[in-house]
Amino acid sequence: MITFDQLNTELQSLENQNTIKIFRNHGCPESLELYGLKIGDLKKIIRREKLNKNHKLAVELIESNNSDLIYLGLLAIDPNKVTSEQIKKWNIAFRETWTMLTSGLSSLVSKKRDALLFAKEWIKSDYDLTKSMGWQIFSEHIPDLDQAEDLLLLIKETLQSETNRTRYSMNGFIIACGIYKDDLYDNAVEVAKSVGKVHVNLGKTACKVPDAVSYIEKAKNRK
Repeated sequence: MITFDQLNTELQSLENQNTIKIFRNHGCPESLELYGLKIGDLKKIIRREKLNKNHKLAVELIESNNSDLIYLGLLAIDPNKVTSEQIKKWNIAFRETWTMLTSGLSSLVSKKRDALLFAKEWIKSDYDLTKSMGWQIFSEHIPDLDQAEDLLLLIKETLQSETNRTRYSMNGFIIACGIYKDDLYDNAVEVAKSVGKVHVNLGKTACKVPDAVSYIEKAKNRK
């Protein structure tokens, strides 16, 4: 069974300076080590080494100081074996880093039975990336989310006064409601129009914030 040091050595040998530059421009802080591996390469390693069956190593990866290793661990770990205490610990560790890690953590939490409890708590956080994770989790649960209409109203009232990445995830929630919950289509479009253009600082990238109305309507036309 592969060890942490062996994995670290392998990933380091695959270091990609071009991807490192892209990731830094997307917000990966200098405080984190970075090899610049693509997600597809990480998934190949997970399958090859059966990392999803090595819980101890996955935790060790997540609690390292290398962004690639952390994300590898988040992809590999079994959500059912992760405790609430670990999730809270990792939130504290990642909430002032960058969106790749918090998106990985929110995706992990979304697969747990108590995911919505974290979402409800996190959207009230003082930390932008934690709030953003809360809205991402809600978006993952749109089809069976009873409070979706109330959350849309909250977004309508607060989005433009929210912090940077939280605005982005709120906009994503509007889009998810319009696409994946038929009874909220009209409501989501109305909220999107009421909110207006959503401005988010996406760093030194060419990425843009999706226009919710056009995104929803295009998706509806494809159905």
